[in-house]
Amino acid sequence: MGVLTEGTALSWNEIVPICQVYRSYALSQLVKIFEKCRDYQGDSFLWGDELEFTLVHFDHSKKRVQLLLKAHEILPRLVETNKENHDDTPSIAWHPETCDFMIEGVPCEPYGFLPSYLNTVEANMTLRRKQAQEILSEQSDCEYIINMSAFPR
Repeated sequence: MGVLTEGTALSWNEIVPICQVYRSYALSQLVKIFEKCRDYQGDSFLWGDELEFTLVHFDHSKKRVQLLLKAHEILPRLVETNKENHDDTPSIAWHPETCDFMIEGVPCEPYGFLPSYLNTVEANMTLRRKQAQEILSEQSDCEYIINMSAFPR
């Protein structure tokens, strides 16, 4: 989808009339990039990951879990936490998702091609979850961050 840095995502009804235009534009971009990079040799293979987190609130007395609409409150604090980060802890880029109950976290730097980078992925994923959960835990002991792409009705 790309990074949503400001504003809100379009609704499906707003997207339908312009779908074909964007498909053509995307294909044109792909061809231009391919032509530009066709003869590149020897570049390192870089890669990354993205985690999409769902924010939920547990109501233990009613045995009910509801989506927590707080992404707009949590994101600025997560971004600030990573701006202040000056030690060896890897920086994380936090982004809004298409709704107010989801946030996305990605490493600021891509992983490299060496096998040793595979050893850092899990620790980075754990750090992302920990940062977000710490902020939620300050506000309530019933708010959690989970990795679930579709919330059951």
